[in-house]
Amino acid sequence: APKPKQLTQQLYNSDMSADGAKDETDEHFIAGCHGTIAPQKDEAYYDDRSDASDDMEKGQLKFPKSIYGREKELDQLLRVYSNIIDSKSGPAEDNGYSPPSANSDAQDVAYGGARVIWLGGYSGIGKTALVNEFIRQAQRTCASSNEPASIVHASGKYSQRIESSAPFSAIADMLDTLASHLSKEGEKTSEKEAVWKNIDESDLIGPRKEGNNILRSTFPALSKLLDKDGNDSSSPVNTSLNAIKECTLEFFSCICSAFSRPLIIFIDDLQWGDAASFDMLGFLLSNKGLTNVMFICSFRSNEVDDDHPFTKTMESVQKSREDDVNVKNSIESMDLFSLSPEAVTEFIADSVKKEDSGEVSELAEAIYIKTMGNIFFVMQALEELVRKNILFYDIMCFEWRWVVSKVELANYMSDDVVETIKGKIRELPCAIQHMLVVMAHIPNPVDVALLAQLMNYGGGYTHYDKAEVGGLLKQSSDEGMLLLSGSTNLYVFAHDRIRQALLEFGKERDEDQDRLAQHISQVLLNSAKGPGMDWCLFVAVDFANSLPPEKAMNSVNLSKLNLRVSKIASEMGSMEKANELLRKGLECLNTSKSLWEDYALTLELYNAIIESEFNLGSYGESRSSIDQVLKYAETLDDKILAHVHQLSCREKEISDHAQVAVDGCKILNLYGLGIPDTLTKVYIIKEEAKSKMALKYGSYSKLTKLKMNDDRGIFCIIYQVIRYALFSGNKNLQKVLCWKAIQIAIKHGVDAHFPPTLSAQEVGNVALALRDEIRHDIDNRAMIQFIVSGHVSCLLQPFRSSLGPMLEAHKDFKLVGNTELCFASMMFHFYIYFAAGQELGPLIESRLVLSEGEARRVDRPSFLIQFQIARQFALNLRTRNDSPSELCGPAFCEGEELCAMNDKARKMALRDSSSYRLQLAFIFNNESAMTSLLEILKDYPLYDIVPSRLHNRLCFTGLAAFTLYNEGNESFMKLGLQCLRYFKKLKEQGSVNAKPVYLFMKALKRSNRQAFSSAIDACAEATFIHLEAMAREQFALFLYKENDTKAGNDYLTSAFWLYRDWRADFKALRMSEEYEFLKTSKRKNAKSISASSATGSVSTGKHFAYNSVFKSKRQVRR
Repeated sequence: APKPKQLTQQLYNSDMSADGAKDETDEHFIAGCHGTIAPQKDEAYYDDRSDASDDMEKGQLKFPKSIYGREKELDQLLRVYSNIIDSKSGPAEDNGYSPPSANSDAQDVAYGGARVIWLGGYSGIGKTALVNEFIRQAQRTCASSNEPASIVHASGKYSQRIESSAPFSAIADMLDTLASHLSKEGEKTSEKEAVWKNIDESDLIGPRKEGNNILRSTFPALSKLLDKDGNDSSSPVNTSLNAIKECTLEFFSCICSAFSRPLIIFIDDLQWGDAASFDMLGFLLSNKGLTNVMFICSFRSNEVDDDHPFTKTMESVQKSREDDVNVKNSIESMDLFSLSPEAVTEFIADSVKKEDSGEVSELAEAIYIKTMGNIFFVMQALEELVRKNILFYDIMCFEWRWVVSKVELANYMSDDVVETIKGKIRELPCAIQHMLVVMAHIPNPVDVALLAQLMNYGGGYTHYDKAEVGGLLKQSSDEGMLLLSGSTNLYVFAHDRIRQALLEFGKERDEDQDRLAQHISQVLLNSAKGPGMDWCLFVAVDFANSLPPEKAMNSVNLSKLNLRVSKIASEMGSMEKANELLRKGLECLNTSKSLWEDYALTLELYNAIIESEFNLGSYGESRSSIDQVLKYAETLDDKILAHVHQLSCREKEISDHAQVAVDGCKILNLYGLGIPDTLTKVYIIKEEAKSKMALKYGSYSKLTKLKMNDDRGIFCIIYQVIRYALFSGNKNLQKVLCWKAIQIAIKHGVDAHFPPTLSAQEVGNVALALRDEIRHDIDNRAMIQFIVSGHVSCLLQPFRSSLGPMLEAHKDFKLVGNTELCFASMMFHFYIYFAAGQELGPLIESRLVLSEGEARRVDRPSFLIQFQIARQFALNLRTRNDSPSELCGPAFCEGEELCAMNDKARKMALRDSSSYRLQLAFIFNNESAMTSLLEILKDYPLYDIVPSRLHNRLCFTGLAAFTLYNEGNESFMKLGLQCLRYFKKLKEQGSVNAKPVYLFMKALKRSNRQAFSSAIDACAEATFIHLEAMAREQFALFLYKENDTKAGNDYLTSAFWLYRDWRADFKALRMSEEYEFLKTSKRKNAKSISASSATGSVSTGKHFAYNSVFKSKRQVRR
């Protein structure tokens, strides 16, 4: 039987052959008749437009589901996804740094199986359709491979009504989709079980962990995955953007590591993203720990200029990845341009069911000229022609036809796609128009029940029930205005241009927009109940703020609403949004002349603005609000927060901790503390006596039994001033403030800021005990750990005991977003690590590399230099180099780096680099280097606010000074004696870290067998493996001078193996090159490593826990 096109040709042409003769091939031919009398098929055989029974529906234009003209881009996405799968079989373990070989192809370098695609293009160009088709093809490929694993993907889309959207709106939608997939009942797979297991085992987001609460409060949709057993923990935690970012990263890591195939994340319309989202995306996409994932970030390229925040995000991610060879070439940019005329012609031909695209050439050309190949515009143009009956379906011929010329076709199409869509809207039933206009004002998809409430606001409109609204939604979907989301089962707009057209259409319809805004705001306020409904408050407050004063709600109530929503925004880490709402709330009070009339509300708003502006770095704006509070607040207690931030702003202005501490004392004196300008010895003794009297001469442990209050009291200011005293080295002021705090605590009780006031003194253990009382105040908890472990306990207790706590403080500071102390705690960790003589090698080097990357990413050059110097120090000891006493290598080049610094930064960096170099010079017995470095270091004061850093510097300053003295150079004897007295004083106070250093210095100062034996025993007892190795080597050299070669060889051999245990492989190699007998020396059960390991290779052996390593080594030596 003929096909429709063939049949049409038969109906309009003669049934005669070309020469007019009878067509003998047609058995049904009857001369003089047109057509055929052959048995006919069913109508659907010829009319393949639709299988619907309604002829009216058959006349509707049906667009093909395929994409056109995007084969190249589709292949690129599939290739990137395939490369991620291939890269998963890359290096088996992370050695800290793994640069590719010189002859490797840079294009093949994979970022741990993680890739980023920037997908740009104009509105309607087909970005979303391309990604959807890519996912479909990837799924088909996966299904055809007969593997049980499937491809998991999730997407989120930002709304054009960004001013009404909650922070992280698209990210929240994406996580909702992901959680729904993973928690779907009845679909348990090994991968899902692996995800649940990873989450349960996570130290950050596992059950009853702080991160679990943070994620569930920020993204309620994750509760079904994070709290699958119903073990709800409502413990409050202090949330910050950093905490949310870290927890989200951990969540993705738990998911991605469980999947056998890469996760696909699609974030659309990023030109409308919010600041918090950009911060989150920048963090996730720059993180080296996130693998097995493909991020596709889509945006309108014509709406994202050089100053757009998303441009800054892309530049930041690009830079952070380019700085690491393992990350290079893991980003690809794709720009979608208009379809070619051929692709548009093919699309139109398939849309109107023409097998020969030449038949639609005129139509396609006219449409292409109007739309310039924008596929969404093309579809709207075709629909417009159908509405105007220019393009119509001929039910007699079963084909789409048009009867006007190409020039005339152009006249029937609008130049503006929004006008085209509005033309379509005007032809819709009034009920659908009303519903769509209401939906256009809401950035989030809404369910039928809520939509029915939003539609029923009078104004002549019918009252709609849920069934009627459901029917209207279905009709709108049939008209191509809405799409049913498969992940949420809610209707969303088919395109953002439809929302734009509806908003314009609503205004043109002369509808009372203010009345609509009032109604939407009230309905959403009433609906903002339960998890996942906070977005209603953001939309409601936006509409409430948009109303003119005469139609707005009561100014006090509106201010309270802004304050309420700002707290939610702040808890979600969106300080910009919170600040905007707080300013709106203050404006409401100011406009109605209610400022300070409602005293409590005004004070709360100003205090919130002070913190918000300070956290945003707007110190001038914060200062302005501080002045208002200090001027109008009625009591000193009401001024506490303003005074705290007054000091913080002062610190930012002058960067002088000592002066800020003085200013802080003046503020404390306003509260009656009576701190004199000069702290005399008598005054200090009296204050100590007063604190003991307050305790009734009992134990400091009494402080742990005091009741904890929620109010922010004077301890907040005391704690702030103690910090400045600590950083400026004013120990007397620290003591006095600690004793003042104890007196106040006994009399009035304590709050969360009291424990940190104790952490710098001998009552540090009390501060640690009180941490459990403030376990939800992460910032104060971390500060206690940082000060006690980094400044107090490391002076007397073993260095190793502070390593774990410093990492814990680093993690907590990172969670709360305290960048400076986050890096400071990590820097302290490295100082303590090297002071303790912990094992050098890939483990510590990998931590240093990660720290360098973080410091580089957030632009903290002072910390970056510290980490680079430390890593180069370790490399000099481990790998072959010509000048081991010089810091010039892959991690740090002293000459170049110091030349690029200003005077102040150079002075500090020179002190630290010279300290490390002096240690290297002593280890490699380089007397000339020791001399030059002591010349540099002698001018620096014998004090440092970082005890472990001072320990390292004075330790090798003294050792080098006495070594040179033994060689006849007495220039630095005085300096050596000063260092010796420093460690003697600490030893007398009971410091286990100072004793080995003191005895080692004494052995070098006055060398004899007994002195060296005592020093070696002390080093062994303290498990200072590095100092024991050096002491044994120096003793061996002393014995050689005494002509005791056999004993000297024994001590040199033990030193050699201790250096190997310390992983100072190059030092050990140099020793074996100088003393041939060491090459054949053996030690029972010792860790065996060849001399080649000191030639520059990086070990990939197993790493043990700190304590177990030293325990096993001590057992071996005994």
